Amino acid sequence: MLAALAACGDDPVTPTRATPLPPLPTVITTLAPTTTLVPYYDVQQGDTLDSISKQLGVPVADLVAANAIEDPNRIEAGQRLIVPRPPPAPASSSVP
Repeated sequence: MLAALAACGDDPVTPTRATPLPPLPTVITTLAPTTTLVPYYDVQQGDTLDSISKQLGVPVADLVAANAIEDPNRIEAGQRLIVPRPPPAPASSSVP
């Protein structure tokens, strides 16, 4: 029968440092506060999705989808619509 013994601290295979390592620097990252404002449009008397679309430059289909509108022909004055933002433009890459 073979027995293996391990000693803590006196193991010649484990290297030790004569001097302690310096403390790690503390890094504090401060981020500027950001707020993401969701743009809204309050429907006025006489508005249609088409007129709102043209006024805001947002496709009617995007307004319908963002607001889960079941019937695009029925919006009411005082209704608040979420105005979807277009996705950010992809970064252009120059290929040599």
